[in-house]
Amino acid sequence: MMRLAHVRSVRVPRSCVDAVHAHMRKVGRDGFEGLGLWAGRQAGDTFTVEEAVIPAQKHMRTEDGVCVITGPEELHRLNVWLYRKKLSLIAQIHSHPGRAYHSGTDDRYAVATTVGCFSLVMPDFATGPFAIDRLASYRLDASGAWRGIPTSQAARMITIVE
Repeated sequence: MMRLAHVRSVRVPRSCVDAVHAHMRKVGRDGFEGLGLWAGRQAGDTFTVEEAVIPAQKHMRTEDGVCVITGPEELHRLNVWLYRKKLSLIAQIHSHPGRAYHSGTDDRYAVATTVGCFSLVMPDFATGPFAIDRLASYRLDASGAWRGIPTSQAARMITIVE
């Protein structure tokens, strides 16, 4: 069985990109972070995204900033849905109010938790165009740490297809 850590190429339909981007822009207009997921299937070292998922989420503002939370009931529902459809998560995509980076909260409360998954962070509440080279890109390694991926490498690995 191939593991997500073996994935070298991710193909994402424009419709899946647009669905996640539209959600992040919508909640960003109200000053909140948004979260979306990409799910699909792996064949060899290529992963093809088939679904954009916008999980139920709570948008919060605290004295420390903003965050988005997906609760345990929604995580359970999502895992059952993935199992029944025989799909896997390959990426979580979320927005930040300013610069794009992976915060300690992002590290601790990730939704995509399989080694090899990607975490993509879009700056400025997703107000700009969605392009892989505009995102901060991370990948979960075997030690359970989110490792930054150089922009050029992420852009070579993740291809938006029409």
